[in-house]
Amino acid sequence: MISAQWTTNRHGTKYRYYRCSKKRGRCSQSYLQEKDLAEQIKARLQTISLCDRYTDWMLAKVKEWEREEIGASQSEVQNLSNKIKASEARLEKLISTYLDGDIPKEIYLKKKDENMRALAALKEGMKDFESGRNKWVEPLREWILDTKQADFLANNPDFHKMKLFVQKIGTNPMVRDKSARFGAPVPSEFVAKRRRFLPHSAPAARSSDFLSEAEVTFGGEGGIRTHGALASSTH
Repeated sequence: MISAQWTTNRHGTKYRYYRCSKKRGRCSQSYLQEKDLAEQIKARLQTISLCDRYTDWMLAKVKEWEREEIGASQSEVQNLSNKIKASEARLEKLISTYLDGDIPKEIYLKKKDENMRALAALKEGMKDFESGRNKWVEPLREWILDTKQADFLANNPDFHKMKLFVQKIGTNPMVRDKSARFGAPVPSEFVAKRRRFLPHSAPAARSSDFLSEAEVTFGGEGGIRTHGALASSTH
């Protein structure tokens, strides 16, 4: 475990550093000043971040896909609804035919069972479709916003917000040999590996609101990919 502690140097300057709490016994790890820890975390955040130019484009693309998904969903819902109504109509017709004495009981019971099973399957399909609709949208949007937040914190450090953000998205946070590290979600690690493929010119220097083909496909390794979470331990 890591503990924060204040101290004053020989010049009277007060600063905070982090050290092992030694709750598990002796520890050979040295202390790490807060400013150094913050700089390391900022550097790490920078690797998994994308600037507003890219994240804003991604958010707009997600919104576009969401609209397309809603349109397709409405069509599918209408299709299932029509099938359910047709199945209910067949069942009502079967019951009327039986009550009129135009069909033997044995055949009626068999047909009724078949219709009831088919109707139940359609209603279950409607339920599953509606519960699963757009499940991918919010997780994707949240990851893009996290990528945007990482860029903001890397350039406008707020120690408290940095801590909360790393706690939210980070995995296996640790400080070892005065080096802070933490894991990140798979998409963020992918960004870290592929950032070098982005155009070298600064996005702010380009006035267009549209991304170039190279920027859109920077994640592609041999192909186009346009479609696509503070230290706490050591030893």
